Amino acid sequence: MRGRHAMTTITPEQVLDLARRLAPAEQRWLALHLQEHLATTLPAHATLDEAVDLYLADACSLARAADLAGVTRWDLLDRLQARGAMQLPSEDRSADELDDLAERLEQQGLL
Repeated sequence: MRGRHAMTTITPEQVLDLARRLAPAEQRWLALHLQEHLATTLPAHATLDEAVDLYLADACSLARAADLAGVTRWDLLDRLQARGAMQLPSEDRSADELDDLAERLEQQGLL
């Protein structure tokens, strides 16, 4: 079969290894384009667990993950807590949101 080439499967670990070999500017370019790709490839809907996975993979914000699952951010935080996953830091949280979160954690005996 002339002209046909066997496809080689590349694992995510191999891609990461290759990315680590890039110059810092190329790594930033790659990260930017991967984020853009992820932002345009999110599903229209997700289960709660799928939404948590997307959030933990940094594919979307907490609010966007909750929206995909059709739940509140608090529901998503509860699932994160149940899975033993900590919430990733976010720069877009208001002081009121942080106060609400602190109050809720205090009520649960976590603060």
